[in-house]
Amino acid sequence: MSDTPDPILDKLPPERLLDADHLQPIVAGINCMHSMETVQQYLAYENKHQNRTPIQSRLRERAREIRRDESDAEEQAIV
Repeated sequence: MSDTPDPILDKLPPERLLDADHLQPIVAGINCMHSMETVQQYLAYENKHQNRTPIQSRLRERAREIRRDESDAEEQAIV
């Protein structure tokens, strides 16, 4: 799944999504991310610009979810 670019990058690039004033639309956008590369791009942008702990935490949690999902998919492929 991480080999395909996320559509969110085109529709809501980091500078647009992360400049929102409210947490809810940002979290919704984060939940739409499906690749580690995308999460890393948004986290790098957040670290450099706003540096908000709740958003950084949610991005890191999303990265853990993606890694877990990829690991589960690999395990199922082996079986």
